[in-house]
Amino acid sequence: MRPSRRQFLQTAAAAGAGALVPWRRAYAYVQSTPLQKFIQPLASLGPTGIPVAVPDVETYPGIDYYQIAMGEFRQQLHPELPPTRLWGYTDANHPNFRHLGGVMVARTGRPVRVTYINNLPPHHPLPVDTSIPGAEPGQPENRAVVHLHGGYVPWPSDGGPHAWVTPDGMHGPSRITWLPDATGRLTDDSYYPNDQSARLGWFHDHAMGNTRLNAYVGLASAYILRDDFEQQLIESGAIPGLVPGTEIPIIVQDKVFVPSIGNPDPGGRGDYGDLWYPSQYDPLRWDVAPGGLALPVPSCVPETFGDTMLVNGLVYPYLEVQPRKYRFRVLNACNARFCNLRVFYAQGADFPLSTEPARHNPGPAFLQIGNEAGFLSAATGPVLLNQVLLAPSERADLIVDFSNIPPGAILILSNDAAAPFPNGDSAYEFHPDAKKSSATTTPGYGPDTRALLQLRVVPRTGPRDPRPTAPLRLPQIPVLPSAGATARNLTLSEGSDAYGRLVQMLGTDAPTRPGFFGRGYDDPSTENPAAGSTEIWNIFNLTGDTHPIHFHLVNVQVVGRQAFRMTRSDELSRFTGPFRPADANETGWKESVRMNPGEVTQVIMRFDLPSAPVPVPLSPRTGGHEYVWHCHILEHEEHDMMRPLIVK
Repeated sequence: MRPSRRQFLQTAAAAGAGALVPWRRAYAYVQSTPLQKFIQPLASLGPTGIPVAVPDVETYPGIDYYQIAMGEFRQQLHPELPPTRLWGYTDANHPNFRHLGGVMVARTGRPVRVTYINNLPPHHPLPVDTSIPGAEPGQPENRAVVHLHGGYVPWPSDGGPHAWVTPDGMHGPSRITWLPDATGRLTDDSYYPNDQSARLGWFHDHAMGNTRLNAYVGLASAYILRDDFEQQLIESGAIPGLVPGTEIPIIVQDKVFVPSIGNPDPGGRGDYGDLWYPSQYDPLRWDVAPGGLALPVPSCVPETFGDTMLVNGLVYPYLEVQPRKYRFRVLNACNARFCNLRVFYAQGADFPLSTEPARHNPGPAFLQIGNEAGFLSAATGPVLLNQVLLAPSERADLIVDFSNIPPGAILILSNDAAAPFPNGDSAYEFHPDAKKSSATTTPGYGPDTRALLQLRVVPRTGPRDPRPTAPLRLPQIPVLPSAGATARNLTLSEGSDAYGRLVQMLGTDAPTRPGFFGRGYDDPSTENPAAGSTEIWNIFNLTGDTHPIHFHLVNVQVVGRQAFRMTRSDELSRFTGPFRPADANETGWKESVRMNPGEVTQVIMRFDLPSAPVPVPLSPRTGGHEYVWHCHILEHEEHDMMRPLIVK
């Protein structure tokens, strides 16, 4: 493996390098059939939208018990598409497969126990690359494991990459039986203590070698955690929620659909309307280092960017809002696409202008009150923002005020983040104003990655928003002390694999060879903190991309960032700019942190282990409490930007 040209080696790392290869019309991508925008309503939580699972409260007293099944189904995601083949979750006792379904609603201090049942068919809907770690020939295509993203859970319930299971009982080396059922028989059920504050969490697949495919095809849903503090804010009128329908999940995804002309990709799977995923590593689009093995087909790719946006599991929906305040709970559930969210008025009242944002005419701002780890700290929040940047897996808890907007107005929730982020490639930009896109977009229709959700202001029904009985006060979140904390220097690197393909990796500050620091996931672990210890991690980004680094087990506090330049002696600490503290909407806790090119990002965390009803055995594979940390660009995570996090 050799360093890629996209890596910041012995250069001033002040800005991203952008896409490595200028885009030319290449064979590895297709475009979705144009679909009319905003002709179906946004799906809400409920049986005909996104189904919510019903807990069993009797089998285990004091615990909400779920049986969640994974299976294959078809659902029409747009009126102009045939039903799409999907994998997803459902309440096994009340089966109702819908995209993003199986939502669990939990309460702080009340544990949740889940039996996950794998009923997936043998063959994956998407092409499977058997050349990457964990997906070697002979591995079952329907292996799966559920990770509660952001959960503070015992390691056997974390859903780590090697804890997968198949319908016939095959399993990975890190899956164990440990939790007794009502008869005393040991099970591999998941146990979630819920010793955390209120937040919008989510759960998704994390099987080694198949995560990016399983999540893309639908194995993802929401985990909503409530607490008394949040309830008091709602009951006092400080945040929306008293008026029915004013708290709304906004789950954003980008996809490609097999076009009506059929699937032109010789390595692809699926018919018209099914999800399409690239199966060939195209040298016209991505760099190939010389001297590598022949490129396999199917092959993984460095990143996957869709051309069609889904919100709450449907393509280009609309939402009717009244002149009042709303709470938008936003999750970026894309594989690789960042979202920079803004609200604009539409260009006009009639189609197609009613579907296009007037970027010179901004709508209401966002009042951000929380992120993926709960409410922001009272030290800086809430934060008023005209735009909110979310990397894959990040969440934002936003209040949007439509009170002064007259009925009849039309607005567009828009995204203008570059892909890849931050510098972008025009090949992945789809909207009517795109100058060098790989597809032509007509106003009113897709492919379009800019217009996400149409907001139609309708007359208010019922009384005005209740007058708050108390001001909006966010929690006082103490800052973790750095005195006595262990400091680690870690790296984000990019090189090439045995086939010459781009590969992203994590590493320490010790080069594995001159100029390169990366280590693979199955290399010996280097992050082995002691239980109860506090550590400061300085993470140096040597690549041209911003990476959302996700930490299992722990929430972290972002201390700040600083630009650096790597010297010829492989020294990382030659700083070239001032230290910048964390952004105002990063204060408090985080579990997915954006790390920019040419910067070191400093975070601090404490490795406390969660509670469990029985003693938790150590991992037979690693001898510790087995977790991971990784990039949440899913194509990066699997090739091979993930490392063990073993708490001793």
